[in-house]
Amino acid sequence: MDTVWIVVADAARARILSCEGRACKGMHDIEALSHSESRSHNQDLVSDRPGRGWSSASGDGRHAMQESTDPATNERDRFARQLAERLKAAHHEGTFKHLVIVAAPSFLGALREVLDHHVAQTVTAEIPKNITKVDDPSALRSHLPDFLY
Repeated sequence: MDTVWIVVADAARARILSCEGRACKGMHDIEALSHSESRSHNQDLVSDRPGRGWSSASGDGRHAMQESTDPATNERDRFARQLAERLKAAHHEGTFKHLVIVAAPSFLGALREVLDHHVAQTVTAEIPKNITKVDDPSALRSHLPDFLY
């Protein structure tokens, strides 16, 4: 039978489960990853306030410089890259043949952008839903299609 990995994730945590065959028999946990920085507030992620600049070359007004990107977005993207690397390594080892991703919509987009091309080819379903707090594998199974590939 073909091994299916199911990734349930959001910007702060990911859970990898495994099952066998199209009907996903015997679903069980493989691994859990967490990224506590994604749960932090922006002021906790930035070391100090942004600098100040002049509003124009001849003007007297000064204003605060704006952050180039949102620190929370940076942390989300960092965790997406970490998860993508884990999936790439497992795919290279031949651990799974099919991949199902159930993730919060914004994290799903970030993960799609960094997923290795070969790993992306194994994705048989993407479900834009945040169900990371569902602990029981049988309850989680109810959120998945009847047949995974």
